[in-house]
Amino acid sequence: MSDPAEPKRRNILTIDGGGIRGIIPAMMLAQLEKCIDRPLWEVFDLIVGTSTGGIIAAAIGAGAKNGDAYRPSELVDLYVENGPAIFHADLVHRIEQFIRPKYSPEPLEKVLLSYFGDSELTTAKTNLLISSYDVDHQMPFFFKSSKAMTNPAYNWKLRDIARATSAAPTYFPPIRLDNGHAAYTLVDGGVCVNNPSVAGYAEARCLFPDATDFLLVSVGTGDRNDGLQYDNVRNWGMLQWAEQIVPVFMDSVSESSDYEMHYIVGRDRNFRFQPTLPPKNSSMDCVTPENLRELQEIALAYLQDENPSPFNGPPPAQKFKQVCTLLRELAIAVAPA
Repeated sequence: MSDPAEPKRRNILTIDGGGIRGIIPAMMLAQLEKCIDRPLWEVFDLIVGTSTGGIIAAAIGAGAKNGDAYRPSELVDLYVENGPAIFHADLVHRIEQFIRPKYSPEPLEKVLLSYFGDSELTTAKTNLLISSYDVDHQMPFFFKSSKAMTNPAYNWKLRDIARATSAAPTYFPPIRLDNGHAAYTLVDGGVCVNNPSVAGYAEARCLFPDATDFLLVSVGTGDRNDGLQYDNVRNWGMLQWAEQIVPVFMDSVSESSDYEMHYIVGRDRNFRFQPTLPPKNSSMDCVTPENLRELQEIALAYLQDENPSPFNGPPPAQKFKQVCTLLRELAIAVAPA
């Protein structure tokens, strides 16, 4: 992370939610890390994540791998190798998916245990902010490394944080966490901050009150291009909306956050990376070999795209080069002699 003696600019990385589509930010962050030739936690003063992005944030920003952070490329393997087990519905769950979560949490919890073990939030190598939502108190709940460092009651295990941030309603059941002072029933942070850019900016303002400049790199899991048509949805009831409402909520939150950050930090400091997805690749839980391969291809093709976006400004390839230049300069500045 950048030198505390130079507080003028602080760098923020935020990672969206989106289920199996977490392959996309994992791929793009792997390319970013390769470009700057430094671990991302060394150049970002704050890493923020929601849902699948929260899992990535915890993995690349804390010492979950025997005291080291995971590389983003290793998280691509997490999705490719474990996605089919995580998003596997047995016959009972298929039959009862309208009255219980679509998937059992056990395969997900097994994967999180294998990746995070007993490592805790205080192993954070830079500041971490990971979102969830507390249905008991009906308000956002944020896991903060800064808070864990000063209050042991909030030093949660990373695997529990990852489970809480990714407990998407209708997909997985909530998780109940108790720190001895209070109990929380937590679901996926995507219901309130699927694109956690605004939350990350607010946290950075608190952490770095003397900073005068913020660089935001916001990485999405793909913009769905499968809009719901009026003739199809006008007569939908609870059962029809049940399968669609979570992705609709998450995507709408993501786009509104990007709009807000465009005006808060300015276009030249807000770098949003969000490829458009064909309808066949837009599902949060499609784990066919074809889809897993195509999500990786979409991420790489997006970073090489030279076509300007009517909504997000310069071509993705140009924005990526700009970010690499800005972060590489910092990486050189903080490199050991």
